[in-house]
Amino acid sequence: MDGLIHFFQEGGPFMMVNVFFLAFALAVIVERLYAMFVSFGINEKPFLAAVDRYLQAGNIEAAAKVCANTPTPAMSRGTRNLLKLLRNGAESPLLAVEESLMEVRPLVTARVAWLWSIANIATLIGLVGTVLGLIKAFSAVGAVAADQKAAALARGISEAMNNTAFGLGIAVTCIFFHLIINNQSVKIVEKTEHALFHFINVHAQWRKGYRPAEGEAKKG
Repeated sequence: MDGLIHFFQEGGPFMMVNVFFLAFALAVIVERLYAMFVSFGINEKPFLAAVDRYLQAGNIEAAAKVCANTPTPAMSRGTRNLLKLLRNGAESPLLAVEESLMEVRPLVTARVAWLWSIANIATLIGLVGTVLGLIKAFSAVGAVAADQKAAALARGISEAMNNTAFGLGIAVTCIFFHLIINNQSVKIVEKTEHALFHFINVHAQWRKGYRPAEGEAKKG
């Protein structure tokens, strides 16, 4: 702990600026990880089976109630919007799916891109602290006595390197979690898109008069 305190004390004022961005980045990371793996984490098989069962019977209202009772904001919201379009007689299935995905994408990808921005800002702030530390080091060398030059130079270089290390550390953390969160958000959108096309096909089969056998319906 003493070493960490000493690290920040030697880093100068721009270290404190980056502490704010580190706290901001951690808040975004925690919130998005919770959203991706808890809030949006749904066992889609029971959900798909329940909606399928009602769509195969042509009961869009009952299928919409399944969405309302499913505590996941991504797939259920997209499906609910798709069912509304189907109920209103949407002419183009592809446009209906795309419009429904427009409800999902902003919800899933919200604040994910912030991590790249924070990484860039933290790096630049660290660079500013580095430059000021070097300026302070060389200015001190010319202004102090000969026996104090080494200590003054060391303090300035220490401030510069601490800012560099801290800024890059924040950037690496943001980029690492951005990869994880972005990959999960893509998976969620793709799963939702696949489910919506599946529901479109099921509804189209019902409109054409296809009715699954009783055993097949129970299996689905």
